[in-house]
Amino acid sequence: MFWQMESVPNSIAWLYDGKEKRSVSCEELLDDIRIIERAINSDQKLLVALFCDNSPMSVAAYLAVLRSGYAVMLINASTDISLKKRILQIYTPEIIIYNGEIPEMLMEGYKSLFQLAARFSVALAQRPSCSAIHPETGVLLSTSGTIGSPKLVRLSYKNIQSNAEAIADYLDITTTEIAITSLPLSYSYGLSVLNSHLLSGGGLVCTNASVVTKDFWSLFKECGCTSFAGVPFSYLMLEKLCFGQMELPLLRTLTQAGGRLDAEKIRLFAAIAQRRNYRFFVMYGQTEATARISYVPFERLMEKIGSVGIAIPGGNIVIVKDGRLVSEPQVEGEIVYEGDNVMQGYAETRACLAKPDEQRGRINTGDIGYKDGDGYLYITGRLRRFVKVFGLRLNLDEIELMLESIIECPVVCIGNDEDLHLFIESLNDKDALEAKKHIIDLYQLHHSVVHAHRMASLPLTSAGKKDYRAIERELTPSGHN
Repeated sequence: MFWQMESVPNSIAWLYDGKEKRSVSCEELLDDIRIIERAINSDQKLLVALFCDNSPMSVAAYLAVLRSGYAVMLINASTDISLKKRILQIYTPEIIIYNGEIPEMLMEGYKSLFQLAARFSVALAQRPSCSAIHPETGVLLSTSGTIGSPKLVRLSYKNIQSNAEAIADYLDITTTEIAITSLPLSYSYGLSVLNSHLLSGGGLVCTNASVVTKDFWSLFKECGCTSFAGVPFSYLMLEKLCFGQMELPLLRTLTQAGGRLDAEKIRLFAAIAQRRNYRFFVMYGQTEATARISYVPFERLMEKIGSVGIAIPGGNIVIVKDGRLVSEPQVEGEIVYEGDNVMQGYAETRACLAKPDEQRGRINTGDIGYKDGDGYLYITGRLRRFVKVFGLRLNLDEIELMLESIIECPVVCIGNDEDLHLFIESLNDKDALEAKKHIIDLYQLHHSVVHAHRMASLPLTSAGKKDYRAIERELTPSGHN
């Protein structure tokens, strides 16, 4: 297993602390891991709530929990404290590991064990839960990269290992690769970057700096980073930063997942990659599949614009329509994925952690799509992202993509069978009015059912995805255009 760190050559200082501006040697990392292991040692399988950021200390704590054979619940350190409290109450972890001092609000029912050089704190439950945890359960993640809901994905040790192996395989990650934490470790995509580089003995630069800051790119260049991982929002920001003109001499790999990137943006970055001799991978995945389901080989990206590619090594993708497997190309149906990286199932309470593998290596993704004649997958929508307005069936994902290509602004579309709401990220009211007019004209809808809302910035999850729940809360009877 990749978290058995003794297998990593000691000559590689594979972690770099971006905050402290120093390398963290393998020996130093192992020392921190062993300190945590000794502190949380128990004969029973425990649940650990790790409030993590993108720091070497969070990496050490994550590895210590896995090496101890426990289950780790990864919670973004920036999560609202009331939500942190809620998740502790629901899942009653035996141990809390926290960067810095644990807030008093979270200490109810816990006693402080120790603090290490003000870098992290460990607390133990005063009354440990008597609820069992399945022996193979290793990691618990939110599907959105934040803890806004008690519903978590249960991942096994095999899930984590197999996904890391597949990613390292098709991205050809070796000991010469150096990645940077451009995404939260509590988000499955961000965690997969860590896991695949741990497996391969590659390097990792740890930073909490945003990709839009000068500090991030200065660190990227100074440390000789060779790859960048981003969600669609990340690439929209890179375009604004004139990424194609940046001098990043050691960069050779770009990866994109976490949602659909507009076809024109894919062409833009594919052209940059071709000009600069980078490899640009467009990928598709879900937390339920431990991050990754498919990828487009970079050599075929320009001829497969709009596709999310082929299954990762060891995986299989099928299309199901009306209960039968679709063998014909260009026929839409639900995308079903099979592989060793498929989750055990969901959890909504502590008692759920005792459940065995309920998925048996197969998930219905909830996405609609088809394969072309070469077996490349195209996603056309979500099963639950359709509405009927005046009997007209509308694909909300398609509307978002269409409007983004027309007005060149980020768009969120939310609706029901009575109203369609468009949220436009812009500083210009004309963009919202143009979006509304286009939808009315295209679908012949009455103006009273289409509402356009202009926002200075769309709310995003910590993973950089559109935060649909937060946007839904913005809906009010007033402010319709």
